[in-house]
Amino acid sequence: MSVRSGWHADLARRAWRGIWPGLAGVLMVVAGPAAAQQCDARLLPVASTLRLDYDPFALARTTGRWSFDVESRSDQPCEVDLALVDDQHLGRADIAIDPSGVVIGIQAGPGDTTPVPTASTGVWRVRLPPGRRTRLSLDATVTTHGVAPAGESATDLSLELRAPGSVVATGTALPVRIVLATVPRAQMNIVGAAGTFGEGASVTRVDFGVLETGAQRRVFLQVRANGRARLSIASANGGYLMRTDHAASEAGVPYQAAFDGRAVDLARGWAEEFEPPASLAGASLPLDLTLGTVGPRPAGSYSDLLTIELSAL
Repeated sequence: MSVRSGWHADLARRAWRGIWPGLAGVLMVVAGPAAAQQCDARLLPVASTLRLDYDPFALARTTGRWSFDVESRSDQPCEVDLALVDDQHLGRADIAIDPSGVVIGIQAGPGDTTPVPTASTGVWRVRLPPGRRTRLSLDATVTTHGVAPAGESATDLSLELRAPGSVVATGTALPVRIVLATVPRAQMNIVGAAGTFGEGASVTRVDFGVLETGAQRRVFLQVRANGRARLSIASANGGYLMRTDHAASEAGVPYQAAFDGRAVDLARGWAEEFEPPASLAGASLPLDLTLGTVGPRPAGSYSDLLTIELSAL
């Protein structure tokens, strides 16, 4: 009897040891991880213009930065998405300035922490510390250059907070205005042959050689601008080539000038407003110089100084 009782007790102990691991596994599954902390956060109102000062012909790196604060009222660290959206509620990470071809790229900038881009365009994720404000920023950079017109081109967007992965805003969005402020610019080169802007050797001297009545020379003004411009031409001698060390009473050799087929008044000075091509290549416009009657002249070197200026309006 005692032997049988002992066998039953041992069997019971073995059964208990076999059941316990299975029971422990059930308890582990039921316990599971705790739910993620939901973020109670808001964007704080702030001046919301991101301005880029742009020179269309400098081709230098052009950037701007806009900083803002997000306040977390949660008692635990939590994550939120920042979404930059247009009026169609579409995420935007770049802005095209029509019709210039200029493109502005937007990315998260440094601050108290740097948001991380998500797989969605114009959406970044950031982890916020509990119960405090966090300073963040967005950086704008001109990624594609073009000849933007002088003045300001503005694009209005909105910045909103979302729960991670959500497309629904939580709280009030901040308006964001991206402004490309382009300075008025006009540029000119004087070259010996037609070509795109910057091509060809610069010309500072036009040589007629031995003076002959009716002799002609041509140079080209390479011009470009992002708006209307003023071209002026002035002759130091009022349209005459004068001999070096000439006497006060000595007459010079007359000559005429024409810009792109239009007569230039060298006696009184000449100026014209026009609109050069709004492109990096610009245009090459001819400046023709023609000698008048030479007649008998003392031997020597004859010259004049032309001052040619192009200025943006």
